[in-house]
Amino acid sequence: MKTKILLLILLLSAGMAGYSTTWQITNSGFSFSPATVTIQQGDDVNFSLASIHNAVEVSSATWTANGSTSNNGFQVPFGGGSVAASKLTVGTHYYVCEPHASLGMKGKIVVVNATAIVETRADQRVTLGSNPVRDVIQLTINESNLVGSAYRLYNQLGQQLMNDQLSGKTNLIPVSQLPSGVYFLQIAATDVKTLKILIRN
Repeated sequence: MKTKILLLILLLSAGMAGYSTTWQITNSGFSFSPATVTIQQGDDVNFSLASIHNAVEVSSATWTANGSTSNNGFQVPFGGGSVAASKLTVGTHYYVCEPHASLGMKGKIVVVNATAIVETRADQRVTLGSNPVRDVIQLTINESNLVGSAYRLYNQLGQQLMNDQLSGKTNLIPVSQLPSGVYFLQIAATDVKTLKILIRN
């Protein structure tokens, strides 16, 4: 019995880990890149910085004033490091480089909650070319009766961004205009399939 429980816990942990993402933030001179990143709750953030830069979480007021007083949130040492998902609760996390905050070296991490859109595993009727994607979502239809089905793309807030039809066996959906983040692609057929897609532009 203990073995079965342990196996179930391991399987659940592996499944959850498969849905988290690690986001990279670097520095370009005296600015963070990207300056604002929107992530899903449970994702990690890794800072890769020059040795003269760190990242310290501050209050919104301190951030606006280009100050550097910590609010006892996350702290990344000089040269960079990781911020665990447990430190990134839902909401906006403001951070600065302590020695260069007065120069405007600051950024934001916006953490959103899992949306009400439920992801369903795609069956063999639909194949996603790659995930994460850049610029274009490539979707291959393996069952001819799905051609002509409607698809809709939603952001994490459940807002519909696209609404079109699958035009053939291979479909290229342009997403270069969308910021990096997590999106949901719904395909309406006899049942609705929802694919979780990571866009990194």
